Amino acid sequence: MKIIVVGLSPLGRRLADELSGRKGVELVLIDQDEATCQGAADRYDALVLQGDGTDPELLAKAGAAEAQALVAATGSDALNTVVGLLAKQAGTKQVVVVLDDLALRTACQAVGVDRVVSPVWAAASEIRAFLLGEGALDFSVAVSGGARVAELSPGPWTGEKFGDLELPKGVAVPVLLRQGKALVPDPGTTLRAEDVLVVVAQDEARLAALRKLIHPEAS
Repeated sequence: MKIIVVGLSPLGRRLADELSGRKGVELVLIDQDEATCQGAADRYDALVLQGDGTDPELLAKAGAAEAQALVAATGSDALNTVVGLLAKQAGTKQVVVVLDDLALRTACQAVGVDRVVSPVWAAASEIRAFLLGEGALDFSVAVSGGARVAELSPGPWTGEKFGDLELPKGVAVPVLLRQGKALVPDPGTTLRAEDVLVVVAQDEARLAALRKLIHPEAS
């Protein structure tokens, strides 16, 4: 499968580390900086192109029309949003956009972007697993003390009041993301299908129990 990474930011480089040399992956890397591209060409088993990822001609040269996935990780939210839009227009099957400011999440979803991730929570290995079909993308990362943080959609809890949810022991949902804004839910908050639950679990087992509870088809 062809996977394009636009922008060799720290996250973009970590993702290239995860994907380079993997069997069945045709990796294409794009960055504007000449020295960065030269270093990437020496380091990775990939086609490296220097240029502006918002240039439709460059995306066409990279093979966006037939690519299985593209990750926009330039370090600029505005550029990543434009790259995501152009990739969807070009026909890329799955587009992941990295945003520091989640206020643009709604705009990205409106243009058909498949996933929006925050580098605060996202790990390159989680994105890689999603791209390669190895697991659901929930952006979980290890935090101090062995706890886990994840972003999950409400699934069957859509329409339920937050206070009525039966969370597994050792799991909390301190924040939900709605229309690009972070909200602290109260017992009367009604969950919407487009909401994103920011989950904190005591350990991986408890996070897995929650995943199974609300997304049994992905377990």
